[in-house]
Amino acid sequence: MKILRSLTAPKEPDHSESNEDFFFWEAQGKACAMSDGASDSFDSRSWARILCQSFTQIYNQVAAPKLDDKCVALVLSVARPFFEKQLKAITTSWSKQLAARRGSFASLLGVIDEPRQVSILAVGDTLAIWMDPRGQLRSFTLRKSLEFSKNPVLLGSESKTDSLLFGSEHSRWGFITIPKVELQSKKLFLMTDALGHYVLSQYEKNRPLPLDLLSSMSQPDFQSWVLAQRQSGGLHKDDTTFALLSVD
Repeated sequence: MKILRSLTAPKEPDHSESNEDFFFWEAQGKACAMSDGASDSFDSRSWARILCQSFTQIYNQVAAPKLDDKCVALVLSVARPFFEKQLKAITTSWSKQLAARRGSFASLLGVIDEPRQVSILAVGDTLAIWMDPRGQLRSFTLRKSLEFSKNPVLLGSESKTDSLLFGSEHSRWGFITIPKVELQSKKLFLMTDALGHYVLSQYEKNRPLPLDLLSSMSQPDFQSWVLAQRQSGGLHKDDTTFALLSVD
């Protein structure tokens, strides 16, 4: 796996520290992950980061990975103690302790590059997009722009949320395995919800897709492009993150 591009633009251009998106990979690794922390939950930026690091570090070490419900439970079992330890260091006030007890939430899009296929875990509205050999756009898990209007399923820092995650909400998240022959140019695009919604909307309206343009951008160019699209009304104002993977 090669990371050809990793770009991000915060919701507030002058406050990059408030960006709750996170993308993580390790050099020479076969796994990476992207997450979007929920802005209405406590320190979701840290929770997003820890989820990405946990997934990537676990699956860089597994020789023959299999993505299923157990893998999600494993990621949570690793991530939650790390997050709890961090919370103890920062939640000194009564009000912060109360907010922390409500839990933190984030999406998780995890990718594993295997010899002949790519395996993907997707919980929430962070999107994987690829072009198939016929030039058709494919995406996972959301496939229509209207689906972004629903509140996404998210991973919680508290185990009390697991009954919903593995119960009534299970049908809204899942796993997919893509044979590499089905990936045009062996490329996979990852993006958080604002950009995912924009790309699917463009595709549904038969408008030019920005994927090639984004793939050639520098970080300053990406930030300028995001601001311009927000001003035109095409892109929702939110933290916006994009990554391009090559899986030869």
